[in-house]
Amino acid sequence: MSRSIQFWSHKIGPNPWKNVIVFEELGIPYATEYLEFGNNAGGVEHPSFLKKNAAGRVPLIHDPATGMILTESNVINHYLLDHYDKDDILSPATEQDKYLVDKYLGFQSSTQAPFYAQVSLPLHILVGFGWLTFIQSLQMRNKKNFDGVAHFQHLVKRTLRTIDDELRGKGFLVGGKCTLADLAFIPWDLMLDIVLQGDAEAGTASDRKQLFPNWYNWHVKMIQREAVQKMMKLKEEVNAN
Repeated sequence: MSRSIQFWSHKIGPNPWKNVIVFEELGIPYATEYLEFGNNAGGVEHPSFLKKNAAGRVPLIHDPATGMILTESNVINHYLLDHYDKDDILSPATEQDKYLVDKYLGFQSSTQAPFYAQVSLPLHILVGFGWLTFIQSLQMRNKKNFDGVAHFQHLVKRTLRTIDDELRGKGFLVGGKCTLADLAFIPWDLMLDIVLQGDAEAGTASDRKQLFPNWYNWHVKMIQREAVQKMMKLKEEVNAN
């Protein structure tokens, strides 16, 4: 590639970091602009950004090589594979595996992300993402409605149990290799110390290792990948400023 992909992101929100992992896995040049939430200059709801994405959300990419403008993190990652994974580093090997990857990506976006967000992200982040339905749950936490928090933490543990069961006897979710299905879960799973804070069963990494051994071994293997290490280091650096 002669020119970098333009990438609009956020320093904290987990979804754009899913794309960073794939940029790094495939060695794709990218130039990042970090936005804030709200309608001030540099915000996702500012008119200048809404012209690029009427939904007022990140991540967003513009690929100058193709002219493609895309939002939604999992869709962006599919695009990156289709256009830049020439050596099949992450691409599934068969048509069946392709659909299985999509199955897990659907589970990640419809189950993992919403449940984790219920008990983790600040209100301004959720509003920025457009997840207005989460306001009530955050209000419950602010009012110390511990029953409500426990309910959502139960759903988080149920999500981990699902992945743990899916990984029984397997090193990866699909096709015996690392794919988007594996990588998509990482940025949210890195938040589990916050998401499960105070949970008697799974509040610590040691607890989760005992409860979900297949998930735990897979998660450790995923975060040891070079691209994931680069993502984690970059996130730490940009949030230190």
